[in-house]
Amino acid sequence: MLTRIDHIGIACFDLDKTVEFYRATYGFEVFHSEVNEEQGVREAMLKINETSDGGASYLQLLEPTREDSTVAKWLAKNGEGVHHIAFGTADVDAESADIRDKGVRVLYEEPRRGSMGSRITFLHPKDCHGVLTELVTSAPVESPEH
Repeated sequence: MLTRIDHIGIACFDLDKTVEFYRATYGFEVFHSEVNEEQGVREAMLKINETSDGGASYLQLLEPTREDSTVAKWLAKNGEGVHHIAFGTADVDAESADIRDKGVRVLYEEPRRGSMGSRITFLHPKDCHGVLTELVTSAPVESPEH
C-alpha cells in the first residue's frame, strides 16, 4: 500500500543556487545531502513535513555529476523542473510486484539504494500518464545527516 508522497524530485543545473532559492523563498532547510554515484547525482533533501505513517515528505533537488546520468540527459532535453514523484511504501518489493502484475513496467528488477539509505525502484513514465514515478521504502531515520 502506498502511504504518502515521499518526495518530489526536481532536476537543477546548480544545486547550491537551487537550495538557496528554496531556503530564501520558502524557508525550507536541507535535511540531508549526499552524492549518489550509481545514479550520477548530487542531491539535497528539503524536509517539508512529517507524515502520519512515521515518515516525511521532501523536495529532492538533483544536480547531475556526470553527463551520462539520467538526470543530465533529462535536463538537456527538458531544462530545470519537476523530474519525478515518489510514493512511500512499507515494502517496495511487494508494491512493485503488485504494480508490475497490473501491467506497469517496473524499471529495476530489484530495488536499488536511494537517498538516506532507502530502497527504491521506478515505474515507466509511459505507463503512468507521462509521470516518472518512484516507489520508496525509507530507512529508519535517527537524525539528520549533512
